[in-house]
Amino acid sequence: MALAPGTIFAGRYRIRALLGQGGMGSVYRAEHLGLGKDVALKVLGRLSHELEDRFEREARAIARLDHPGCVRVFDYGEDDRGVQFIAMELVDGPTLHAAMGGDVLSVPRALHVAKAVLSALAHAHGQGVIHRDVKPENIMFSTRSAFRVVLIDFGLASLRDAPALTGSGMAMGSPSYIAPERLLGQAHDARSDLYAVGVVLYEMISGIRPFLGATPQEIMANVLARPPRPLRALVPDVSSALDAVIRRALAKDPARRFADAEEMLSALTDVEAFEAAIAAEPAPPGAPAGALDGDADAEPSASMTMAQLSIFQPSLWQRLWSRIRYGRWRWRPSH
Repeated sequence: MALAPGTIFAGRYRIRALLGQGGMGSVYRAEHLGLGKDVALKVLGRLSHELEDRFEREARAIARLDHPGCVRVFDYGEDDRGVQFIAMELVDGPTLHAAMGGDVLSVPRALHVAKAVLSALAHAHGQGVIHRDVKPENIMFSTRSAFRVVLIDFGLASLRDAPALTGSGMAMGSPSYIAPERLLGQAHDARSDLYAVGVVLYEMISGIRPFLGATPQEIMANVLARPPRPLRALVPDVSSALDAVIRRALAKDPARRFADAEEMLSALTDVEAFEAAIAAEPAPPGAPAGALDGDADAEPSASMTMAQLSIFQPSLWQRLWSRIRYGRWRWRPSH
């Protein structure tokens, strides 16, 4: 159902412009006549009873959330013809997909986006809401605040305490970002969202997704059966610590991923501090070659002992901690 600019919808919204269309309906820029405030008005098309239930679920999911990284809902209801709608916060910036434009982000900017999304997911998961469609098109930026990152479109969200919808075992969403357990129709939880964050982070840094294919079926087959192409084969200067976080998020077995969004957020915070320390400090005298520069595979020499690491070398200590935490190597005793 198309609404022309100037149309009064549900007695209180004046349609200004069409913002976008999707499988469940259309999103308009609209003015709330009583408040004089512009909103994003999502209007459901004439769809099946199941999709109407899913639309109601989206409204209920967003209404639970109160976090700057989650889009806010203001109103939900039906017009006099029974057409359902959700009035949401109008986020004024571009999507991550549009902002990238096929290019890549710097590692600091990519970490900022990933951490913001994880913070929003930690809140949503705490409220029993699993997003299930995390992808660059559903991550937006608000220009009204300092690079605020907003997670939008909870249309595929599942609620922990809600009954399953008919056919909910089917994987819905974008194949490149769907976790293997969802593709297989298996039980899934918040860790499927963390998998999607891993895909998005990989894509922000490398410019491509970890699993490619000519068709959706080929992409899904690769997600299920193939390991991701090593990130450092595409971007050699990515640190081993960041590479390890992404590989863990992309594990095919959910049990091998981070336990929750808070744990992954904490890991990225450690990586961010590690990256900043390497960038800010020159290699101290006597440090092993490559220990503090972009050569993330370099290791302290076998003859270097813990006692020889000066407490005035914080970058090297952070590198040691990162390597221990992510299991890259262990200290070897000197002989």
